[in-house]
Amino acid sequence: MKFLLSIFTMLYLSPSLIAQAKKDTLYFTNGTKVIGILKKIKVGVVTFDPDYANDITVQLKRINTINAGREIYRVESTEKHVYFGVLMQDTVPHSVRIVNGGALTSLGMEDIVNLYPFSDRIMRRFSGDFGFGYNYTRSSGYGRLNFDGTLNYLAKNQESGISVSTVYSVTDSGMTRDREDASIRSNYYFSPTWFATSFLAYQRNLELGINRRYQEGLGLGNKFITKKIAYAWARGGFVFNQEKSTEGTSSGNLAELFTQLQFNFFKFTKPEVKFDITQTIYAGITDKGRFRSDGEFNLSWEIIRNFKLTFQVYNNYDNRPPVATSSNFDYGIVFGLSYFFY
Repeated sequence: MKFLLSIFTMLYLSPSLIAQAKKDTLYFTNGTKVIGILKKIKVGVVTFDPDYANDITVQLKRINTINAGREIYRVESTEKHVYFGVLMQDTVPHSVRIVNGGALTSLGMEDIVNLYPFSDRIMRRFSGDFGFGYNYTRSSGYGRLNFDGTLNYLAKNQESGISVSTVYSVTDSGMTRDREDASIRSNYYFSPTWFATSFLAYQRNLELGINRRYQEGLGLGNKFITKKIAYAWARGGFVFNQEKSTEGTSSGNLAELFTQLQFNFFKFTKPEVKFDITQTIYAGITDKGRFRSDGEFNLSWEIIRNFKLTFQVYNNYDNRPPVATSSNFDYGIVFGLSYFFY
């Protein structure tokens, strides 16, 4: 009878034990542990989905070690190294082991800058956000509608993305496409920090007299800051433009040199706040003496899970706009609500 009872108990408990073994575990410095799913580590903060509770965020300094063997992870360190592997408990306090086949690396918890699952399943490699905003003033009789979205894809040595940003004016008589930006970009990393970059872009800016501009660019870039609360990169190279003014004049092919700087800052404790600054400068080769710049400042604040409030300031400058009577400087302020996923 005892033998049959033991068999029954094993059969009853084994599914739950197996399921628990497949879960990830956070081991805290105070000796407690939490079981669930490791979602990411970003600039010094762990995002973890515990069993029977909502997502939590914990500072790395409070974590002694991690055990996460369900998936392969991509790990970036403060020393600008990149590792791939599963995570195992380390015997060294406040450290974790990264295991990839026969290779084993011990890394201090606070030396991890970014960590996220690197799945063989294609759909798990996508992330992005989509948002919109609208404001209306009765005195002016028109409203402003904006839409923006990004879709990113990550492979082992490559990252690609699509981004769209638009601003429309809405009146009783119709809608005006004031400003539109869309781009497709791809970065290929041949070292942990250096990458080759290529992109295609489309622009429209009525304030600067541009009906449409197509861009094709190639260059090199470097991720020169990878810290717990920030990272930054620079890239530069050549770009070719084909412009059509609001008066209908086409420019032909215009060659330019470009330089771009981007800084990203984060606070991943609740509430989650991010802001980034991007500025690109163009110097004419075909049209010597022409200088242009495009820039953005973006701030986001997560209000509830997967939704954030956004605030953007953009600027565009052209010392020789296609239409002589057009302004050479444009700027705008945009508020919105975005949904994000990863």
